[in-house]
Amino acid sequence: MDLKKLKSARGFVKGTITRLYSFIRNELSQLPLETLKLKLDKVNSAFLEYESLSKEILCIDHEDSEDFAIVEDQFCTIATILNKEINSRSPPQIPAATVPSTPATSAIKLPPIDIQTFTGKFIDYVPFINIFMSLIDNNNSLDNIQKLYYLRSFVREEPFDLIKNLPLVGESYQEALKLLKNRYENKNRIVNEHICNLLDLRTVGKSTASNLREFVSAIRQQVAAIKNHNPNIIYWDHILTCIILRKLDGYTSRAYQLERDLDAEPSLEDLLCYLDKRALALEGTDQGLHHQQPQARWSNYGKVAAHAAAADKPPTCLNCKSTNHKLFNCKQFQLMASKERIDFVKQNKLCNVCLGAHFSKCRFHFRCAECKGPHNTLVHYNEPALAPPVTLTGNNNSNVLLPTARVKAIAKDGTEVHFKALLDSGSQVSIVTSKLVQLLGLTPKQSATNIIGISNAKNHLKYCVPLEIHSLKSAFKTTVTCHVTDQITSQLPQSKINLDELQLPSNIEWADEQFNVPSDIHMLMGANIMFQVLLPEKSSVTPANNSGKQSPAQNDLHIFNTHFGHIIGGSLPTGSIKGQILCNKVVLKCEMDLNETLGQFWTTEKVPEIFSEKSPEHELCEQIFQNSVELKDKQFQVPLPLKLPLSEVKETLGDSFNLALKRFHNLEKKLMANPELFMQYKQFIHEFLSLGHGHYVDIEMYDINKQAAYYMPHHAIIKPESKTTKVRSVFDASMKTNKKVSLNDLQLNGPVVQRDLFDIMLLFRLGRYTITSDIKRMFRNILVDPAFTSLQNILWRDDPSQPIKCIRLDRVTYGLKSSSYLATRCLIELANRYENEYPLAAFILRNNTYVDDVLYSHNDLATVREAKQQLCSLLSLGSFNTHKWSSNNELVLSDIPLEDQHFDSIDLQKDNYNMKTLGLQINTKEDNFIITSPGTFDTNLLTKRSILSYIGRCYDPIGFINPIIVVAKSIMQKLWINNTDWNSCPPTDVEREWIQFTEDLRVMEPIQINRNVRFSDEDTVELIGFADASSSTAHGVCIYLRVTTPTGNTTLHLLCSKSRINPIQKKGMTVPRLELNAALLLSKLMSKTYDTLKLKVNVSKVYLFSDSQIVLAWLKMELTNLQAYVANRVNVIRQHTVSWQWLYISTDNNPADLVSRGVRPHELSSCEQWWHGPRFLNDSEYNFPITETNTSSDLPEVKHCLVLSSDHGSHTGPLEYVLERLVSNCSDLRKMTKGYSSQTTHGFITG
Repeated sequence: MDLKKLKSARGFVKGTITRLYSFIRNELSQLPLETLKLKLDKVNSAFLEYESLSKEILCIDHEDSEDFAIVEDQFCTIATILNKEINSRSPPQIPAATVPSTPATSAIKLPPIDIQTFTGKFIDYVPFINIFMSLIDNNNSLDNIQKLYYLRSFVREEPFDLIKNLPLVGESYQEALKLLKNRYENKNRIVNEHICNLLDLRTVGKSTASNLREFVSAIRQQVAAIKNHNPNIIYWDHILTCIILRKLDGYTSRAYQLERDLDAEPSLEDLLCYLDKRALALEGTDQGLHHQQPQARWSNYGKVAAHAAAADKPPTCLNCKSTNHKLFNCKQFQLMASKERIDFVKQNKLCNVCLGAHFSKCRFHFRCAECKGPHNTLVHYNEPALAPPVTLTGNNNSNVLLPTARVKAIAKDGTEVHFKALLDSGSQVSIVTSKLVQLLGLTPKQSATNIIGISNAKNHLKYCVPLEIHSLKSAFKTTVTCHVTDQITSQLPQSKINLDELQLPSNIEWADEQFNVPSDIHMLMGANIMFQVLLPEKSSVTPANNSGKQSPAQNDLHIFNTHFGHIIGGSLPTGSIKGQILCNKVVLKCEMDLNETLGQFWTTEKVPEIFSEKSPEHELCEQIFQNSVELKDKQFQVPLPLKLPLSEVKETLGDSFNLALKRFHNLEKKLMANPELFMQYKQFIHEFLSLGHGHYVDIEMYDINKQAAYYMPHHAIIKPESKTTKVRSVFDASMKTNKKVSLNDLQLNGPVVQRDLFDIMLLFRLGRYTITSDIKRMFRNILVDPAFTSLQNILWRDDPSQPIKCIRLDRVTYGLKSSSYLATRCLIELANRYENEYPLAAFILRNNTYVDDVLYSHNDLATVREAKQQLCSLLSLGSFNTHKWSSNNELVLSDIPLEDQHFDSIDLQKDNYNMKTLGLQINTKEDNFIITSPGTFDTNLLTKRSILSYIGRCYDPIGFINPIIVVAKSIMQKLWINNTDWNSCPPTDVEREWIQFTEDLRVMEPIQINRNVRFSDEDTVELIGFADASSSTAHGVCIYLRVTTPTGNTTLHLLCSKSRINPIQKKGMTVPRLELNAALLLSKLMSKTYDTLKLKVNVSKVYLFSDSQIVLAWLKMELTNLQAYVANRVNVIRQHTVSWQWLYISTDNNPADLVSRGVRPHELSSCEQWWHGPRFLNDSEYNFPITETNTSSDLPEVKHCLVLSSDHGSHTGPLEYVLERLVSNCSDLRKMTKGYSSQTTHGFITG
C-alpha cells in the first residue's frame, strides 16, 4: 500500500477514535450495558489498527508529523471511562449466607458499590435514583437497613441533611426514599434547569470538528433528558432550532440556512444531523484537537452558570416597552427632540448618565460628546440657532402653522420607528434626515442633486434612499424615494401653540397628536407624495381673537383629511405663537446619471492623444503584471492588481455575503417571473461551469482558511441580435460591503494598452482586402492566480427548492475594474513573446485589435491570408480561439468552417448595443460603412434629460457625420444657456429646433461610405486638412487623403473630422480667436492622423488650409510680437506642424465650413464637397501656391513697440545700445527703474 493510502486509512481509524471520544461525553448511564461493551471492543481494535498503520507509515516516511500522544490520550480516556461504567453495572459481590435466619444474625461485610454521589442538583436526581433503584433497591439479597446504609453513603450536602437523622432501622429506608422524592422529583424544575443548560451552552466560536461534536453532544444530552419527562411543548423544533442557530458561528449558521428548504418547517434532528456531517467533513482540518488536553476541551459543556435557574429578567425599554433593548438604544427615543428626551428622563426619574432607573450613585462616568458635561449625549440640549429672519409684508401680523403628521417606518431589524414629517406641497422632492436613515439601517445610493431654496440658495445632496412609510391610523403605506440631508429645518412649530385660543373641532383623529408642540422634523413629504395621501374631506376653522370677534380671513386654519389622519395648517391668530417666521422653498435640480452616456459622447468627440504619460497607478499596475504573469501550457495566469497587499484585503474589504444574498433573491424572483429567461440564464451558468471557468466551493472554506472573500451580485443581460449568446451574466464588483468598500475600489485600473478606435478605423480603410474576427470568450480564456480567486464568488442554485451554493470564478471576469486591462495586456504580452515567429500577427494585435475585435486590411491578398494564418497560430499559443470571421474576398475564408463565419454588420458601439440611435456600423459583406436613421423621437417625453440622453448615444468615432452632430451640440448648449431643468420642457424655440432636427433624422436615407480609400504603392499620397470657425455655432476641421496615380488621376477621400462648440458668451472671444482655435484643433488632429497612417502609408506631403488671413499671418510672426492668448496657441500649432505648409482657402471652397455651421441630415448624404473635398484639388496639376499674408502691425493681438532710431547704418555707442534694448523690452519705464529706486538721480543723461 502506498503512503497516500496508508495515511487515508489511518485518518479513517483516527476518525473512529475521535467519534468514540465524543460519544463518552454523553450520559452513559442511560445506555445498555451491551452497547458499552461493544464500544469498548471497538476502541480497542481501532487503537491497535491505528498503531499498526502508524508503524507502516514511519517505515516509509521517517518525518511523519502525526501526534501519537494525543490519540493515545484519547484512547486511554475512552477505555477508562467505559471500563468504569461497565464495572459499575456489575452486580455487587455480596456473599450470600447459606441459611440466613434473621437480619439480626446476618453478619455481612458491605462491599463498596460505585454510584455517582448525589449532591442535590435537580438535573442529577433522575439518573441517580434510576441507578440506585436498579443496583440497590431491586437487589433482594439486601435488607432495608443495608439499603439505607448504601443510600446514605451515596448522598451529600442537602440530600444527606434530609435523611441523616432517620434512625437506622428497616422502616426508615422507605421514609428516606419518600423524602428525597418529595424534594427532588420536581418535573417542572428539572425541565427548567435542562432548558437553562441549553440556553447557557457556550457559543461555538470557531467551526471545527471537535467543537461541533462537543456542541452536538451537549445538546443531545439536554434534549434527551427533557424528553424523559414528556413535557407538553408546542413548536419544540422551532424554539430549539432558533436557540442553537444563535449559538453557532456566523458561517456555520449561514451555510445551514443556505442548505435547508426555507419553506419547510425547521427540524431539530435535521439541524443536528447537518452539524454531525459538517463535523465529519471538517475532521481533517480540525487543528484545535492537537493543541489542548482532551479533558479540558469538553468539560466546560457540563458547566452551567449558578444563576441559570434565576436568570435576570431581560431589559425593558421604558419608552416603547420593548424587551429587546434598553432606553439608550431605543430608536423612537433617539428620534425625539432633545427637549422631549430631557422631559422624559425627568418625568420617569431616570439617571442623566446611564438613563437607568436606580436610586444609588451611578457607577458610570459618561461624558457628553457635545459639551463634555456629566450627562448622556442624548439629554444634551442645544439652544436652537436663530435663522436669518425673513421679512413678510401684510396687512395683519399673523403666523403660519405648517401641517405635520406622525408616521412610522420599519427598521432593518424589524423595529417600528415613529417620527414626525412635514407635508409641503411647495417641494418637488421628499427629504429625510441622515439620522433617520441610520436608525432604520437603510443603505443610501449615490445621486447628484442640487436642492435650491430662497434666493437660489443651493444645497448639494449626494445620496437618496427608498423609504416605505406606514400610517399610524390606517393600513395605508407607500414607498417614496427620498434625498438625504443632515437637517431639514428647525423644530416645528417653533414655539408651543396655545390650543385654548384655537376653536378646533372635537373628536378629530389628528395625524400628529402634538402638532402644537415643537418637535424635530425627520421627513419632508413633497408634492410627489403629499397629493397621494390627501382625502377629499376638508374643513376650515376661524379662531376668535382676543376681543371674541372672528378674525379676518387670512387667520383661518384649514383641516384636511389624509391617510395619516387629519392635518391642520394655515394662519394663526396673533399671540398664539411667538417666534420667527420660517420660509421654506425646495426645488429639485436633478443632475442625474447621464455621466456615462455623455462621457462616451465627449470621449468620441475628443482628439485622442498620440502619447499619454502613465500615472503612478498605471505604472504600479504594469509592474504587478510583469512580475506575476505566467504562460504555462498555453494558458495565461494573472493576478488581480490590488492597491494593497492581499493579506490586508480581508480586514479592509469587510463582509459582502449578506448583500449579495439579498441581491440574488431579487434576481431569482425576476427569473421566476420569466421562465424562458430563467432557462437561458441557467444554461449560461451551466456552460460557464462545464467549460471549467468556475466551480462550486464550500462557503465556509474561506472562514476556516481565514481568507478574504468577496461575493459579487450578478444579473442577466439580453442581446437578442447575438448569433451566439443571447443571454449572459454580468457581475457587479462595485457593490459596497458592510465597510462601504467594493472589490473594484481596491483594484488598480491599468493603462490602455491597445490603440484607440480612431486609429484602428483609419488603418482599416487603407487596404483593399479585409479580415475581421472576434476572439471568443477572451476574458474567460485567462486564469486568475488561485491566491486571488477567493475574491471572485457568486451565489447560485438551479431551483428555489435547492440550497444556495457558492461558485468561485477562476477566470478573468467582466465586471471587475482591471479585467479589460488584464485581457488586452495578455494579447500584447503574447505579441511581445512570439513577435519573431509571427511578426504580422503581432503587428495586428498591437495596432488592429479593439478589445476582442480584429479589423485588418491590406492591398495584397496573399498578405491578408498569411495574416489570418499567423493570427490563428499566435492566439492558440495563449488558448485564445477566434470566430465570427468575415472578409470581402471569399478566398480568405476558404478554410474557415461555416459556423465560424459571420457576415452581419459590426456595431462598434459596444456599450450601447441595446439602444437604437444614430451610430456607425461596418457592413463587411458590402465592404462599406453605414450610418442609419434612429427612427422616431418620442416628443411626448421632450425634456432636457431625454434630449441629452439621445445626443449622448450618437456614435461617430471617425467624424463622418460631424456636420449633423454639431447641430445637436448647438441645441445642447442652448439648453444650458437657458438653465432648463432636467425634467422640464425646453424653451419654445429650442423645442422647435429639436423637433425639426429629429424629424430630419427620421426621413434621412442611410448614408453609405466606401470603406477602402484605394491607392497603390506607386501612387502619391498627401494629407489635406481644413479649418473653419463660425461666430454663432462652432469651429471644426476635416482631413482628406489625396491620392494621385502615375497617370495623373487625382481623388480625395474624407478621412476624419472633429468639431468644438464655441464658448458661451466668453469675453474677448473674437472671430479671429475662434479661427485660431480651429487651426489648433486641426494641428492636433492632423498630427494624430499622420502618426497613425505612417504605420502603413508613405505620406509625401501635408497641407493645412484656413480661410482666415489673420490666423495665417499670426502663424508667420515671432511669438514675442503676439499677445499671450495668441502666442500660446501659435506655439502649440507650430510644434504639431513644424514641417507642414499652411495655405489660404476661400470660405466657399472650405469643406470645414460645413462642420462649423452644421448641415441638415438629408443634405449631407448628397454633399459632394463634404465627401470628396473642394473640386480644385482634384486637379493633379494644382501646385499649392504659397499664400501671401499681411504681417503688419495693424493686425489684432499684436504687441506695439517703440523704435528709438531707424538709422541702422549709423554706429551707435554702448550707451545708446543699452538704452534701446532696455526700452524695447520693457513696457513701463517705472518698472524698469523700480529695482534701483534707492539710487535714482534726477537730471539729464550725459555721455
